[in-house]
Amino acid sequence: MMPMDLQDRGQYLSLALFAQKIVSVLLEYADENKTAKLQPTLDEALTSLRSIAGKGPSIVSHGKPAAFTSYEHLRTLDEVWSTRERSDAIRMIRSILHGAPKDTKTKQIAEKLIDLFSKLQDQALVNFEQPKPVSPKVMQRLCQLA
Repeated sequence: MMPMDLQDRGQYLSLALFAQKIVSVLLEYADENKTAKLQPTLDEALTSLRSIAGKGPSIVSHGKPAAFTSYEHLRTLDEVWSTRERSDAIRMIRSILHGAPKDTKTKQIAEKLIDLFSKLQDQALVNFEQPKPVSPKVMQRLCQLA
């Protein structure tokens, strides 16, 4: 088995930071009614999730998904979220973006989304600390699938 280098491990850290940014913005929204960063941050999350759901990227200012573009990101997502949870996250993000800012139901949706992204963040940090090596054979197969 090949050892993981720091750059590969750094992918886990970048995913943890991405998830933490989303959690922070959602907490500000749910707890303090702050919406200044909500739209751009959730647009970024939506673009990233849609890119792996086969629905193509939605239009955002930077045009490139921020997460789920590396093996480490996808592996972590697969470890934590089911296919249904991915779809639910997309639906919840849309609900928040299109909902009334001070609506109790929208804030409840934000709480559920916080839980999902917190789990993703936690697993990304675990993987950063204790990465599981990938055999060359598995890596070759993954590259063929991409």
